[in-house]
Amino acid sequence: MDLLAIARYYVDRMLTEVSGMKALLLDAETTQSISGVYSQTDIMNQEVYLVEKLEANKTDKLPHLKAVCFLRPTRENIARLRRELRDPRFGGYHLFFTNRAEDLRLQDLAELDTKEAVLSVQEYFTDFVALAGHHFAVPLARPHVVLEPCEWEYGASSEAIARMTDGLAALALSLRRHLSIRYQAGSEVAERLGASLRHLVEHEERELFGFGVRGGDGAPVLLLLDRRDDPVTPLLSQWTYQAMLHEVLGIVGGCVDLRHVPGVKPEFARAVLSTAADPFFAKHAGSNFGEVGVAVKQLVDDLAGEQRAGRDLASIEAMSAFVENLGSLSHQQGVAYKHVTLMGELSAAVEARGLMAVSEVEQELACAGAALGAHAEAVRRAVGDPAHAPDDWLRLAALFALRYERDGGPQAAALAQQLREAGVPRERVALLGTLLARCGAKERVSDLFQDRTLSSRFAVLAKQHIKGVENVYTQHVPPLVGTLERLAKGKLSEAEYPAADRAAGAGPPPPPPRLIVAFVVGGTTYEEAAAVAGLNAAAAKGEGPLPPGTRVLLGGTGVQNSSSFLRDLAEVAAATPAPQGRLGLR
Repeated sequence: MDLLAIARYYVDRMLTEVSGMKALLLDAETTQSISGVYSQTDIMNQEVYLVEKLEANKTDKLPHLKAVCFLRPTRENIARLRRELRDPRFGGYHLFFTNRAEDLRLQDLAELDTKEAVLSVQEYFTDFVALAGHHFAVPLARPHVVLEPCEWEYGASSEAIARMTDGLAALALSLRRHLSIRYQAGSEVAERLGASLRHLVEHEERELFGFGVRGGDGAPVLLLLDRRDDPVTPLLSQWTYQAMLHEVLGIVGGCVDLRHVPGVKPEFARAVLSTAADPFFAKHAGSNFGEVGVAVKQLVDDLAGEQRAGRDLASIEAMSAFVENLGSLSHQQGVAYKHVTLMGELSAAVEARGLMAVSEVEQELACAGAALGAHAEAVRRAVGDPAHAPDDWLRLAALFALRYERDGGPQAAALAQQLREAGVPRERVALLGTLLARCGAKERVSDLFQDRTLSSRFAVLAKQHIKGVENVYTQHVPPLVGTLERLAKGKLSEAEYPAADRAAGAGPPPPPPRLIVAFVVGGTTYEEAAAVAGLNAAAAKGEGPLPPGTRVLLGGTGVQNSSSFLRDLAEVAAATPAPQGRLGLR
């Protein structure tokens, strides 16, 4: 049940079935899919001598190469294939679609293929991006659409529903599992997605899904969640490696852009973070900042020993100087150079932005008991402090507004005014109102701040089984963990999370599932992914809050950090007149 292994299996089959020298033609999403499971060396070993995007519209003739086209079966890609087949560049085309290809679209291609250049057409159900063995994404062209009411942009909303349906259907087909569907009550987009999936599986493509057993003992469950039910997690500072890289530097397409780093070696201007090609990253993606620092030092010490140049490499600066002076880099030296550079950038950001102080206030707001006056004063002191970045001021104000939505209106309004006086643009400050309007208490199923202290039984139990250091910066446990525990134990409320394929109260509730696919409409976070990895590891040992043997797969419409989440909210605000909200700001 490893999503990376499934994705790699399909790519292996695709490239081995087409023998000889070949070119690999991709689209934007399949490029990301392959880069997560295949290294450049892997691709070359499969006799692939050219990799390019179909949309590039190249015209050079390469008849000695066979074209392996790995594409989503979209209108745009079919149109690009039509252009390609009018004047074929390659000696033959093998088409591999990531999902069901409509008959009419295939007919269009066949009619245009007058030179019989298409040699085979197959469907490999990989219409999602595997980010880790347990983590996947179904990317949306306009991700903010799922955070706003469907009627605001009904066409775009329907396109998003269709894309998510395609991705989740492909996942079910690749797993060969029938998934019972439950969705978050009160979430229009989750309910519509559940209905769309049910219609596809039970009516449109019933024969395609005619495998396995429906229902039964411990039947797998697809749980459809709404990001708006937990706006806190994507707003927090992060202290585990992958999550911190995404929050501070940004991970896009599995890469971190380091072009801004003075003197960075050209081959590392885009640092690739691949668990397939980088065992160090695979091992430490969920490790906390301090642990990664120790591991990177050990990596550099080992290299220094090999170079007979071991000196005092106790600081990031010393390690950076050492790897800079290495000549031609071996693979292991390249790994060390990359992670020393990344850790150097993280360390610099922590110091420049005072992130430890910011994170301490965030964790108090998210996890500690109610203390309106003390929390308002802590945020007031941070906002406008030049030791912190304006975006960090905004995040603190946003967390305060969420925490004290019911009784902290005057203090939240004062913080909003303070932000404006500190030079934060009015439209950025107005996001506080948008946040409350779209993610406030009236929009949520759960009470985010009820029983959120570390003394609660659940939080203590969860922290015992989620990898990470227990300290003031890592108190927060994503609410997703509690939801998964209740579902795995058969205690998840049917009123709050109804089934899409059975009427409420119709017969006894089904047995608890042994496989859960949790899909967050609006995007997951790497903090949640790390938590799920910890739960899976514990359950595999018969430990932790989940029943032994339970497996959770986590997916969403992308991976959020605070910047992307606030950017989505800004798009929502732009789609309609800015809400008045409780802060009285436009």
